[in-house]
Amino acid sequence: MRPTRVVLASFVLPLILASAPATAQPAPASAPVRASDANRISEARDRVLPVVVSILNVRQDYQQGEPVLSVSSGSGTVVSAEGHIATNAHVTQNGKSFRVVFADGRELPARLVGTDTLSDLAVLQAIPPKPETFAYAQFADVLDLRPGDTVLAMGAPWGLSNSMSAGVVNNPRRLLVSLFDDEADYEDRLGADEPTGRYYAWIQHDAAIAPGNSGGPLVDLSGRIVGVNTRGMIFGGDLAFAIPGPDAGEVVRALIAKGRIERAHFGFRLRSLKGTGKTDGVLVNAVERGSAAEKAGLRAGDLVLAIDGQPVSAPQPVDVPALQRRLAELSIGKPVQLDIDRDGQASRIRLVAAAQPEDRGDERAFLPFGLSVSELTPTMGRRRNFDGAQGLLVTGIRPGGPAAIARPALAQGDLILRVGGQPVRRLADLEAVAGRPPADGKPLVIEFQREAEQRLALLSPIHGDRVRTPLPELAKAWSGVEVQPVTASLARDLGLAASGFRITRVYPGSPLGAAGAEVGDLITAIDGEPLRAANENSADGYHQRVRDLLIGSRAEFSALRAGKPRRFVVTLAESPTNTSGLRTLALTRLRAQLREFGFYDRAARRLPASQAGVVVDGVETGGPAGLAHLQGGDIIISLADQPVRDLPGLAAALDVALAKGNGSVIPLQVLRGPETRILYLERYWLTEKTP
Repeated sequence: MRPTRVVLASFVLPLILASAPATAQPAPASAPVRASDANRISEARDRVLPVVVSILNVRQDYQQGEPVLSVSSGSGTVVSAEGHIATNAHVTQNGKSFRVVFADGRELPARLVGTDTLSDLAVLQAIPPKPETFAYAQFADVLDLRPGDTVLAMGAPWGLSNSMSAGVVNNPRRLLVSLFDDEADYEDRLGADEPTGRYYAWIQHDAAIAPGNSGGPLVDLSGRIVGVNTRGMIFGGDLAFAIPGPDAGEVVRALIAKGRIERAHFGFRLRSLKGTGKTDGVLVNAVERGSAAEKAGLRAGDLVLAIDGQPVSAPQPVDVPALQRRLAELSIGKPVQLDIDRDGQASRIRLVAAAQPEDRGDERAFLPFGLSVSELTPTMGRRRNFDGAQGLLVTGIRPGGPAAIARPALAQGDLILRVGGQPVRRLADLEAVAGRPPADGKPLVIEFQREAEQRLALLSPIHGDRVRTPLPELAKAWSGVEVQPVTASLARDLGLAASGFRITRVYPGSPLGAAGAEVGDLITAIDGEPLRAANENSADGYHQRVRDLLIGSRAEFSALRAGKPRRFVVTLAESPTNTSGLRTLALTRLRAQLREFGFYDRAARRLPASQAGVVVDGVETGGPAGLAHLQGGDIIISLADQPVRDLPGLAAALDVALAKGNGSVIPLQVLRGPETRILYLERYWLTEKTP
């Protein structure tokens, strides 16, 4: 029988759902405790729920080699009079801007104070229009929960603010290692490049939480924050997990004070004695190659009995996080003494703590190559057997982009070592080497590592926006009408006097329109030669006859109007350019496909010939244009109060708006259907910078 694996997920909501915030007044700092649990639940609710906020995060991720903007939501709690808000690090991950919605419906911008991915905690600070003192809740100082204690989960499940559920503590010290798992893989299962939960065991409870609850408080009946809700079942169930309140409080206070957490690193990991038959100490589970631990002689399988003379023991997996935290809190640069047992022989090893290295490097899209890359940290390199290598890890490839059609094609997971013979170890190195078109126009030589092999590729970068100018078409004569074919049998059944082509539309200012032709006229001949429709579906017979004539020549159109003959003598004009013949522009900064505003666009919308603008042909879901709610078919007529007449004018107006830097938003005016609408681009969507 195959064992069952528990599947858990961080509970951040990737979409914002409509919600109606309830109104709540700031609660007093303390409340009396009464005997009735119902009364105590009400009192705990009134103390904490008014200071629980919904967090809206405009985040930038990378998919298929391109930056993708989206909006996610989570929860948090005001924990200081200055408006500091405790939440999860995964709620603020990749955030470009933050807004927080309070229980009374007030919405304020917020700034990121600090984040700590190893504990999955972060701190935001609300920015009010004028200084104010915020009501706040407090973390519990000690973890004194017992199984069966009532707890309240507060937050915004599914984006529904001011929500609360009640449950009981199942286990106050739970490691997410089931009976079927190897505890050695625990950290990597929780996050390949950003492991979390390394320094604490979780509180398991059954108060209902859902996506959107991430970062919200778990509250006891005394109104203390005893946990920060973080994980739960993906497909329902009654399992929920919270970071212990005392541990969270320490991290949050350190983030408020310094913006970061400083930890010691020795280069080895621990595991419990479970299944070993041993009764004292803690096992060294893994030793990093080249680390201080390896250089000092520590080996996997050693049994650590004491740290700086203090006995240590981890009989069960749940005992390991506290020991790893104890090591991490030692002073950086200070010697540490480990008493170990190796195959029954006692010895002593001295180590010097180094600073905890970054688990993950910065990631960014490099549009000229059509890929996204991340700076390779030593930790990332070890996980991928790139020990000692320095370069940029390919995290995504844009289909059809330069990297995808390189010779040979690059792939996700490749490590770029050199470009054009120059080493690229940082994102700035790649920008310096390949940020501008090569002077000789030749492809660049890319040196990269794929697994254990070092390879070469030729890549031709594409810089700037992509403009497509269709090949010119031979101009043809045009009469300026649309027609419906009327065969002899259809004419007979409709009671018409003759067959031919019935006018269904007359374009303003066209040759036949100027001559007085109207919708409903039946054209029967051109220059005395009868017109016969081949079938009831195709008007090609009419249009081909017109196109065979010369531009500027005079032609006589014979027609019937209400059964009476009419004659139109016209000078044929040059046919307007079809939509397929108009220039297009893939505007990289907007992540939108645009094209020229043509004659048929104006005619379809009944707009005057003087109307200028740019047509939106397509919008990428995760780009600035999509986030501003631009839609295919919109006609952009102004940007930042500058009229937009054509494609170069739009690009120039955008350049000017970004260069001026006035205001946080760039207004767009568009024609959509029968309306003129105003849309807004947030300025920071168009840059890599976070406000």
